[in-house]
Amino acid sequence: MNITQTTKGENLISIKISVEKADYQETVENTLKQMRRRANMPGFRPGMVPMGMIKKLYGASAKMEVLNTLVSDNLNKYIFDNKLNVIGYPLSDLDNQQPNDLENQDDMDFCFEAAIRPEINIDYTNTMVDFYHIVPDEEDIQRAIDDMLERNPNTSHPETVGENDRLELKVREAEDDKELENGFQKDGLYIHMDQITNKTIRKKFIGKEVGAEFIVNLAKAFGSEEAVAKVLGDEAPVDSDYNIIIDDAIRNEKPELDEEFFEKVFPKQEVKDLDTFKAKVKGEMEKQFEAETDPILFNKMIDEIVAAAKFDLPDAFLKRWLVENSQGKVTAEEIEKNYEKDYVKGLRWQLIEDSIAQNNPELIVTDEEVKNFVLKQIFPGIDYATLEDDMKANLDKIAANYLKEDQQKEHLKNQLADIKMTQFLKGKMNINYAETNYKDFMKKLEEERK
Repeated sequence: MNITQTTKGENLISIKISVEKADYQETVENTLKQMRRRANMPGFRPGMVPMGMIKKLYGASAKMEVLNTLVSDNLNKYIFDNKLNVIGYPLSDLDNQQPNDLENQDDMDFCFEAAIRPEINIDYTNTMVDFYHIVPDEEDIQRAIDDMLERNPNTSHPETVGENDRLELKVREAEDDKELENGFQKDGLYIHMDQITNKTIRKKFIGKEVGAEFIVNLAKAFGSEEAVAKVLGDEAPVDSDYNIIIDDAIRNEKPELDEEFFEKVFPKQEVKDLDTFKAKVKGEMEKQFEAETDPILFNKMIDEIVAAAKFDLPDAFLKRWLVENSQGKVTAEEIEKNYEKDYVKGLRWQLIEDSIAQNNPELIVTDEEVKNFVLKQIFPGIDYATLEDDMKANLDKIAANYLKEDQQKEHLKNQLADIKMTQFLKGKMNINYAETNYKDFMKKLEEERK
């Protein structure tokens, strides 16, 4: 066997694999012998079909199978041994490949075309991206604080029911102002006073002490039988009276903006006064805005770096490769029509991204990083490194279960790779930030999209 390589053009080579009969004959013979041992034909005992008949029936297909494996293995070995950094995978060389007669030809040539990844040098100093740094204004900050107050109420358990309390109840089906002995019962039922739409019955609840019990028609209290079924379940009689027992009243009240609340929102961060608290809120909002807008910035950086990196693509080869790689989903005509619009930028960025990652190994995403990325999404704020071993083991099981599907794992890996590449490019490229608030940023973004 002889393998030769010639240059066809910029970043394009031809690889010719010349195969002689001696390279494959023994393997073909062994393959046919195995076929004979398995052959079961009328008139012959199993394994005793004449070899001549086996060769006549299966000789060409066996030869083709052996040649395909032989050529493919040696092509891959040649690429590996010669450290050829190819794009995609080689295709048949339409300019040089001649038809092979498998039945009558002993020596054959197989020609392949391969695209070589271009050498890519990026001068980050010549890049410039205009973007925005979102600084929350007083209105944004106050809205965030109001939301924190809403999500972090002071909870108490008063002795008497107030008009905005949440109640834990026992309910017992009743008739003629008495509980039915075998009637419907439900414990641990939680309702909010707002669900009691009948004003007269609502007043009956307000001021009652925890532990009180009284008869109520819930359909009247909630305004409909459908509302009763939603609260008690479909198996409950919806038109009956019920004896209500108040087990607990839960009252959520808006907390004061004091040190206790500051510590609750920003634990162990020594926030002592309102100005410091607002500054912390502002800083956290800026981080959140940055994380939300980084994907938009990433796309702008990709546009800039693709335009700045100068290298040629073997377009004719890539168009053929795109058709074959689509598995019949697109035609050569569709690729030709949409190549510049839909494919070139993506192809160029993929080559640039691979080149950057090869030169900066820290950008390669590891399985450990994917696991930690998942845990931060499921348990935000948790410090994995400080946990006990048994807790770490439990979290590792949760992450492993979340990542057991290859498609899910690959999606998260790509997401994390984009985040790492975004941070890398932000540290390398020139970014001209203009300060704005969130509302104006959204207006500017909408204008750009138009």
